[in-house]
Amino acid sequence: MMKRICFVSVWMMLAVLSMHAGDNNVLRHFSLSVGAGTTGVTADLGTMVTDHLGLRGGIDYTPQFTYSTWLDLDMVNQQIDDLADQYDVPSSIRDMYDMPDKVQVEGKYESFTGHALLDIHPFKGSGFHLTVGAYFANSNKKLITAYNKEDGVLKNVADFNARRGDFSLVPEEYGQVAARMGNYSLMPDDQGNANAYIKVNNIRPYVGLGFGRAVPKSRINCQFDLGVQFWGTPSVYDGVSGKQLTSEGTKGKDGGVLKIISDVKVFPVISLRLSGRIF
Repeated sequence: MMKRICFVSVWMMLAVLSMHAGDNNVLRHFSLSVGAGTTGVTADLGTMVTDHLGLRGGIDYTPQFTYSTWLDLDMVNQQIDDLADQYDVPSSIRDMYDMPDKVQVEGKYESFTGHALLDIHPFKGSGFHLTVGAYFANSNKKLITAYNKEDGVLKNVADFNARRGDFSLVPEEYGQVAARMGNYSLMPDDQGNANAYIKVNNIRPYVGLGFGRAVPKSRINCQFDLGVQFWGTPSVYDGVSGKQLTSEGTKGKDGGVLKIISDVKVFPVISLRLSGRIF
């Protein structure tokens, strides 16, 4: 599906732009670029439609890497207002159920996207350009998955949640205990494991600026781009049930990159590429 969208987008851009091109050199020269940046390793095919318009289409790939961080264990759905911090798990309950106050989680990040970009050169002959376009990803692709590193480490937390209200010392008003990732609460399953994944929009508009032309005037040149992808509000899902989690407004105290990505709506794009003219 993603390949089909990329192909159609590039074809439509070429068709529309070529109708406005009065230059005999339109689409006669192509280049191949390879490079790296925040979107990973990138490769694209470029052409100059006119002296002021360049077109690029290609792919970006970031190999899977892992990230380890800690999440706080907090009360959720709490109905007691007179606690010093109504989201903290009381030490008496932690001691009774031998609960940790934090849990170590591991996040896995991997990204594969396609892109179709239009470079607008305000000054004829200059490499400076403004860029508009979009990045595309598989709609089923998970951007990040997160899970506790030690299997079953939250078993006592799960037991507490299941038996909450059974004892006078632990009234239902205390709420359940969950790992807090940014604005979201990750509930452990019966085996004491919690996991989640984050997804963003599969079509991500892009704006930016840079230096370098889609087809270099000499045989080889360097290209630099700086911009942002608008990937929308990230969606966080429970990895056990597959249900989308609802933002609760109260941010957790930790989570590092996981917390940041679960909340940001744009992704910065910085890339440096080496471009060579094919013909």
